[in-house]
Amino acid sequence: MDILDWKERPYVTLEQMANYSPLDNDTARKYGAVVKAAEISNRDYGYRYQKLNTSQAMQSPPSSHMHIHLGYLVVRKLGTPQQYETWMPDHVFDELYEVIDKA
Repeated sequence: MDILDWKERPYVTLEQMANYSPLDNDTARKYGAVVKAAEISNRDYGYRYQKLNTSQAMQSPPSSHMHIHLGYLVVRKLGTPQQYETWMPDHVFDELYEVIDKA
């Protein structure tokens, strides 16, 4: 995903994210039939969390002080009062979701 330069990548908007669907019914039931996602590192998600966690629902970032890992910013439960953001390692995300359309 090459939507922003590296300085702006942590602050990608919901509209700039691609749509993904769960690969199984259990994941769809728990987190919604569609999620929005963008590729960012765990460290970038940490920067995003520091800047935005007071204004939107977000799960705490994983540790990134020693290791930086590629993964996805994922917005789950879209359009509901329970909507929230989280970060997932790329290999976990790839096991759960497939792209519907790219942003």
